[in-house]
Formats: sequence, structure tokens, C-alpha cells
Amino acid sequence: MADTDDQDYQSRRQFAELFQEAPMFMALLRGPEHRFEFVNPGYLRLIGHRAVLGHPMAEVLGDVAAQGYVDMLDQVYRTGAPITATGARYAMQAGPDAPVLDRYIDYVFQPVRARDGQVGGVLVLGSDVTDRVQSEIRRDALARLTDALRDLRSPEEIGLCAGRILGETLGASRAGFGVVGAAGDTLHIERDWCAEGVESMAGALDLRQFGGFIDELRRGMPVLVRDVHLDARTAASADALAALGAAAFVNVPVLEDEQLVAMVFLNAAAPRDWSPQDLALMREVAERAHTASSRLRSDVALAASEAMFRTIANAMPQMVWSTLPDGYHDYYNERWYEFTGMVPGSTDGVHWAGMFHPEDREPAWAAWRHSLATGEAYEIQYRLRERCGDYRWVLGRAMPVRDEDGVIVRWMGTCTDIHDQKLAENALRMANQRKDDFLAMLAHELRNPLAPISTAAQVLRLRQGDPAYAQRAGEIIERQVRHMTELVDDLLDVSRVTRGLVQMERAPLELRAVLDAAVEQVRPLVEARHHDLDVVLPAGPVHVDGDRTRLVQAVSNLLNNAAKYTQQHGSVRLGLAVHGGQAVISVQDNGSGIAPALLPQVFDLFTQGERTPDRAQGGLGVGLTLVKSIAQLHGGAVSADSRGQGQGSTFTMSLPTIAMPADAAAGACSGQAAPAAAARPLRIAVVDDNRDAGASLAAALEAQGHAVALFDDAEALLAAHAAPAPQPCEVYILDIGLPRIDGYELARRLRQSPASRGALLVALTGYGQAHDFTLSKGAGFDHHLVKPANLDQLGRILGEHGAGTAHAA
Repeated sequence: MADTDDQDYQSRRQFAELFQEAPMFMALLRGPEHRFEFVNPGYLRLIGHRAVLGHPMAEVLGDVAAQGYVDMLDQVYRTGAPITATGARYAMQAGPDAPVLDRYIDYVFQPVRARDGQVGGVLVLGSDVTDRVQSEIRRDALARLTDALRDLRSPEEIGLCAGRILGETLGASRAGFGVVGAAGDTLHIERDWCAEGVESMAGALDLRQFGGFIDELRRGMPVLVRDVHLDARTAASADALAALGAAAFVNVPVLEDEQLVAMVFLNAAAPRDWSPQDLALMREVAERAHTASSRLRSDVALAASEAMFRTIANAMPQMVWSTLPDGYHDYYNERWYEFTGMVPGSTDGVHWAGMFHPEDREPAWAAWRHSLATGEAYEIQYRLRERCGDYRWVLGRAMPVRDEDGVIVRWMGTCTDIHDQKLAENALRMANQRKDDFLAMLAHELRNPLAPISTAAQVLRLRQGDPAYAQRAGEIIERQVRHMTELVDDLLDVSRVTRGLVQMERAPLELRAVLDAAVEQVRPLVEARHHDLDVVLPAGPVHVDGDRTRLVQAVSNLLNNAAKYTQQHGSVRLGLAVHGGQAVISVQDNGSGIAPALLPQVFDLFTQGERTPDRAQGGLGVGLTLVKSIAQLHGGAVSADSRGQGQGSTFTMSLPTIAMPADAAAGACSGQAAPAAAARPLRIAVVDDNRDAGASLAAALEAQGHAVALFDDAEALLAAHAAPAPQPCEVYILDIGLPRIDGYELARRLRQSPASRGALLVALTGYGQAHDFTLSKGAGFDHHLVKPANLDQLGRILGEHGAGTAHAA
């Protein structure tokens, strides 16, 4: 039986040998190992003329096995069913280092049976249809490119599409379209197509760093490199090119007016033979991509110009608009629609005028018609309605755009929101007015006390020796100086309080006592103007955590304000109530009231009601500001209400209440300042470069029984201390602004001297800011008093010191 099978197989082999010169390929495989028994020349060409006879296919054609063909032979041998295919891809490699070539084949794997019907081998029969398939692939690629170019809208997209189709069609590692710079050496690649795992080369590339082929491209010659290591043009940079996935490549130049302007490139990761068909396809793709890019170039430039204008217009903070030469509005930027809330297109033509404030519509139209008639620039301020319905001030401007002949072809305009600037200008104008009013009132308030002082001083010279008048003159001068001091203190106080520079000495307080003290302070003014003062207090105590002095000051300011602005024989009502954990202090009067325009600014600094010549108690416009700051420092608030001029006004201050135990509440109600100690005669040195100020203070101290030494400057005092028999004093009252050696330095020297180290140092100066107190304390002063001297306060200081030193003695 075996001999018979051999004879049958040999007869088939003889039949196969008849196809030695056939254009198709043929191979006869025997046994389950598919051992080559016969191959014709066509098959040898297909496999690269490798020696295969007598060997199993898997042993000698590893690339064929890797592509699955051996598995299909096994299936045919096992099942006896033939397998056929059309246009199948076969990647052929003639040797281990040879380039891989893609071939396309039509084939049939036909089982060969013995007489007993068993499969003894496989007949491989087929034809190489690579040229036909590749031609179809190239035609399909060009068709796909043509279809894609219809929808592409940028040269970058065209270049990427051309690269993708070329790379996928020809099995490349990278492909793309680049623009050559003006110098002809730099290739600019926006985007390139890359196979998986291959890095993009997008960017600017210096072509000369990859070899000496740039001159060929400039002459319009394509550059084909099959192996960068073997090509003389690229050998020097072969390793760099191979690392980039370009072991082989093709560059096809694109010329315009004999100048290299662009290039289509194709890279292969391994050495490769490029066929004329490959080059033909690249040429066609390059031509089509360049034609499409040129067609789009003008469209892209126009679109870019328009996009740039719109981008700039939309990026501007102003509203930008444009009109035809006759003034017809046909464009607004996004800012216009965001501001107005209008639907795009709804304000075209003349409908934009409906956005103006009714009072500004006609002036704006008149200015616009004038510009259209004369060609002059358009500029006007008007109020424009925004999307919420409010009107805001804007600055409208427009300039004509003229052609080469000077004819207006368009108007370009902007609307700039100047509402905040407008309000700031109005606020500044009002602030300047308040400043002028304040300076006028300050001059008025200072001249009022200066007049009686001056008169009293002149009469004293005329009526020398008249003790009765001298006493009256002294009282006049004392009252007026006190009034001037209060004016200056108010100014300094409001500065310190509003800037938060005052340290609140807070403690539990009963508010009824605070209101009583405030009423006591304002009572002289109330009685002088014959007001009816009604005080309404709750039955029980009302406690807050606060600074007693500051709260008395705030309430007295409210009462003073009510008394000043209420005509004689008017009524003032002071009330205290508790609502929702808040102590509410209200001051109500039936006086001149507050104009509606002034009411929102009544607590602003230097704000005053209308000044009239008969308003002798005008004040400086700082009292209510001080009240507001004091309330806020206590965690409270103030408000004002008036139904208008002549309708009176009500001021309300609310403060958080606190709960108090009974014994603590009693202490809060009864807590009063201890009376000043009686002064014993002291040895006092007064240093002041103002002789009148020093002499008057020395006279006042001597009248109280003290021994006073008066010095004009620090040097005189220090010279007296250096005398052979110095007589150090117990108290030194020093001015700060002394010539040469100021009061701070003098105090430091007195503290360093053993004779005066334990003395009482009192600064008496015109400097009363917070940092002045800090400086005096640092220099060694025990007390800091602001001129003019408050003799009662100074007397208490001297009395306490005298009592303390007497007890120590």
C-alpha cells in the first residue's frame, strides 16, 4: 500500500513539474509537517529564493508561520477542506536583515489525497496580485483624500489628513505635510501622523541636521532614502534618524515660482525599498494637498483677520459697535449684549437709541447726526440701560474709517462704562464742598470764641485795677478757651476713634447712669435754648459692656446735635428701651429735620446741614461721625430718620446688652470716680519756650500754693541742675516742642539723673495723636496732657502725687 501511495504522489509531482514556467506560484507539501517536496520558480520569487526543499515550512519560513499560514495548512491537512483567499497580505522578508516587503496574493490550499482517500499533503497554488491590489489601494487612498479635502477648513487639517492617508496606505511610521521657511532650510510642521509608539516631530526642524539632501529638494527633486545607514547623504546622522523612526524615508518637494515652499514626507521605521508606485502616490498626494492648502490660504487669512477683529473687540472691556457710512448699526461685540441683555440683532439699525435714558436720548441723537453730517469724531456722555433695568453712565465715542480717497466707508465706535468714575467725581465734588463748608464753619467756630477773648484782653488793659472786671474777664477767657479746646479735642478724637487708635476701657455699665451723665453735660445748652427735655427710661437696669466715657460722649453728642438744630422752646426726647437683646437709645427732636439728599451721608465726616447766618451752634460736622465709630467699636450701630426739613429728626443707637448678677449690677450702677486728693505744696519746674504759656501756667500753680521755677528751654533747666547747690524739684511739667533739646530727650536725661530720677514727669504739649502718647511714655513721662492745660485734671494729678509722697515720707 505504501508503494502505491508513493507512486500516486510521484505522479502528482510529475504533474506539478509541468507548472515550472507558469506565472503563478505552486508548492507541494507532504505530511503533517508540511515538508516541501516541490516549489516552482514563482513560489521561490514569492519567498525570496530561500532554500526550502526537503524542509518543513515552519522550520524554514518563520515569517510565513508567524502570519498564520501554517495554522491554515494544519486545518486543511486535518479536515481535508480546501482554503481559498483573494488579495491576502503576505509580508515577505528575504533574509533576517532584509527589508520587509508587503505582497498581496490570491491562493488556494488544496488537500492532496491518497487512493484510500486520506490526506497526504497540501498543494499550494496561487498568483501574486500585489500590483493590482496596491493600485486599488492607491486609488482608494486618493479617493478618500479627495472626499476629506471637501470638509477640511485649515492647512493644518489638510496636512494631517494627507499624512494619515499616506502613512496608513504605505505602512509608514510617520507621514505629514510641512511648510518650508523663507530661508529654505527650516521645515515647519503643525501636526504629523504617527504610527503607534512613534513620537511626533511637530515643530520647526532644521533639515540640514539630517543630511545633505536639502539642495535636491530646492531643485524640485524628490529624495528617496532606502537605508539611512547606507545612503551617503544621511550616513552622518543615521543613528539620530533611526531613533526617530526614520530608518528610511521619502521627501517630495512642493515648489512655487521655482522656490521650495512645502514638502510631503514619509518615514519608515526599518530600511525599505520604495517603489515607483509609492513615489507616484506621494507626488499625487503632495499636489492635491498643496492645491487644497493654497485654495484655503486666502479664506483662512480672511477668516483669521475677521476672527482677530472679533477677538480683540470681544476682549475689550468697552462695548464695541460699528455702522455703515449712513450710520446704520450692523455690528456689536459680546460686551454690548452682556451689558444690555438684548438679543443679538435686536439693536441693529436705529433701535440702539431705545437703550438711552429718556433725558439723554435727544442730545445723543443730535451729536450723532452732527458727526454723520460733518465726519467729525463722535463723543458724548449718556446713561445707558443695562440688563437689570438700571441706567449707568457711559462714554460714547466713534471715529470714521476712510478709504484711500478719504471717503467714509464705516464708523467704528465704543461705549465705555464710566459710572463708577462719574459717581466718584460726584463724591469728590461733594467732599470738596463738605471740606469748604467745614473750613468755613471752623473759621466761624474759632472766631466766635476769639472775639470775646480779644475784647476781654483789650478791656483789661483799659480797666487796670478793676478786680471785679478782671474776674469777669478771666471767666470769659476761660469759657472761650474751653470751647476752643473742645473743638480741637473733637477733631483729634474723631481722627483717633475712626482709625481705631483708641483703646476702649470697657467694663459692665448701667446705661441709665450713662444717660444721666450725658444729660448733665448738655443741660446748659438745653436750658439756654429753653428746650423741653423729656427723658424716658425703663423701670429696671440695662447693662452693656462698654467704655463709660465714650458712651457718655456719644449720647451727649446726639443730645447736643438735637439741641443745636432745634429752634428755641422746642422739645427733645431721650429714650432708652430694650428690644431683642439690644439696648436702644433714641434722641428725637422737633427741629429743622434732615433733607432727604443729606440723610444717607449724615454720619459721614464733616457732613453738616445747611449753614445759615443765625445758626450760632453749628459745630464742625464731626459729632455724628464720632457717634457712629463709638457705636461700632461697642458692637452696635446707629441710624437716622427724618421726614424732611422742618419735620424734626430721630437718631437711634443700639448696643448689645449683657446679663449682670445683682451684686455686680449694683457695683456697675454706683461706680464713680474717686474724688481727687487734696494737693500739698510741691516744688514744680515748668519748661516751655512759649513764655506767655509758661508764665500763665506758673501763675496758676503758684495760686494753688506751689513753688514754681520757670525755664524757657532744656538747657536752662539742665544748667540749674548743674549749679553748685542744685535744688531738684518734685514735679517737672515739660513742653515737647522745645528748641535744640526736645521734651523727650529732656525727660530721658531727668530719669538718668539721681536727683530727679523719682520725680513726677508731666508732658504738656500740643501734640495729641496716639503715637505722641506712646513716645512720651517711652521717654519716661508719667502723664501726657494736651494743651491748653486742664487745671482741674492737672490739679488731680498733683494732688495724687503729693498725697502719695507725703504718705511715703
